[in-house]
Amino acid sequence: MKKVMAGCVVGIMLVGGAFCGCSDKKEPGSAKGVVKQMTEETAKEAVNQLRTPIDKARSVAKQQEEKNKELDDAVKKQ
Repeated sequence: MKKVMAGCVVGIMLVGGAFCGCSDKKEPGSAKGVVKQMTEETAKEAVNQLRTPIDKARSVAKQQEEKNKELDDAVKKQ
């Protein structure tokens, strides 16, 4: 009889502990907000790292076109 009572007490304590552990008052949506924010920051960094070389390449191409145009104009004047 004592073993049965001890088993019941231990069972009740485990179940009670599980309920206390699961009854955190934080909203589950707040964790999603943090994940979403981190995802957006990471995406922005990735986009910036991709855009920088592309912008530099466009700038160099534009400069090359301008120099080619100047050379063509100089050749036409001769």
